Amino acid sequence: MKVHIEGYGCSMNRAETEMIKGFFKENNAEFSNEKDADFLVLNTCAVKDRTESKMLGRIRKLHAISMKNNSKLVVVGCLPKVSPHMISGISPSIKQFGPNLKQLSVEAGFEEREFRPGLLQVRDNSLISIIPINLGCVYNCSYCGTKLARGNLESYPVDEIAEKVKVSLKTAKEVWLTSQDTGAYGIDIKTNLARLLETLLDKNPGNYRVRIGMMTPSHFRRLHKELLGIMKDERVYKFLHLPVQSGSNHVLRRMKRPYTAADFEFVVAKARDAFPEITISTDVIVGFPGETGQDFSDTTELLQRTAPDIVNVSRFSARPNTEAAKMPNQINGSIIKERSRAISRLCRRMEAKKNEMLLSKELTILVNEPGAKGNYAGRTQNYKTVVIKENLLGEFAKVRIIKAYPTYLEGSIVAQVKVTGLLGNNLKTPYTY
Repeated sequence: MKVHIEGYGCSMNRAETEMIKGFFKENNAEFSNEKDADFLVLNTCAVKDRTESKMLGRIRKLHAISMKNNSKLVVVGCLPKVSPHMISGISPSIKQFGPNLKQLSVEAGFEEREFRPGLLQVRDNSLISIIPINLGCVYNCSYCGTKLARGNLESYPVDEIAEKVKVSLKTAKEVWLTSQDTGAYGIDIKTNLARLLETLLDKNPGNYRVRIGMMTPSHFRRLHKELLGIMKDERVYKFLHLPVQSGSNHVLRRMKRPYTAADFEFVVAKARDAFPEITISTDVIVGFPGETGQDFSDTTELLQRTAPDIVNVSRFSARPNTEAAKMPNQINGSIIKERSRAISRLCRRMEAKKNEMLLSKELTILVNEPGAKGNYAGRTQNYKTVVIKENLLGEFAKVRIIKAYPTYLEGSIVAQVKVTGLLGNNLKTPYTY
């Protein structure tokens, strides 16, 4: 069988796309481009309407190819759960499932398998291992289509994750712990993220890095003492992704977010008390139904007070079958666009100012991926991106920051530290494990 596999979306989707590739590799499938394949798989994202539009455009193109070549197209991931009618509207012949490997494996004519951490993956970047630690979450945010796609919390066992990390680190130098909400990990199996991290670090000595994925601020508040204690380990990036979504308590209640703006300020302060250089990333939704001018001002003022290093700004888009889609007082698109542009300008200025403070400093980075224009990219201890010219993939290097931009830094090599037992510098062929 010749198979073509594409994946889009968050790090969880990326991990599952790698698992889908691993599953087909185990079944001796041959990877191919879309025009030569007889089985096409598209792993989709549906977090926003703009994303959905891009997915539908890609589905149309792949469907046209499948019709011409008499191949089979299967669409998986979040979109079939959020907007199945949009896919069937393109053609009822398109097979569609949610984020479900079992149905996909049956459709391909192979033995049933499920997404699990131990499943073979074909990694896009051989130096980075993306490991899901749980499915779903415990909250029911009124705007979230992803909850409709992925359901309630299901945490994977600690030993299963630990074994995956052990195997991954034979080749990888960086581990991403990912899920819809990493802070929810363990609630259903009587453990938590901090204890998981402690176990993973204890069982896996060595010189590598761990990135903790996105978590709801309320979970971080619940776990902050334990988590910040574990994060003192140099192998854990000093980085937190804590989506605040709004600085207005009125809007947060309508979103059904389980915290207040003051809670967010509290956890940011605690994180910076522990690690003054920590990178705080957050998300903001602009134009949620009923958002007043004052609500919007509350959000901008919260961002100014907390000064996150990274702010991902999204314009509200109603996802099908969510509470927010049915709420009164939907905001006019032109107002949303105006607010989005204003808050984005503010955030870019803050991000640039933060990065400019690093000019001339010497920092240690792990070089973990090829960059644009023949350059290479690495991450500092607090997960800032530094672009260098030298091919030092898989190695730690000391760099001096020579240029600063809102989203990345440029560095020149001061010294490099060789780390033994790495895969090497050839990332042209995806690595499997």
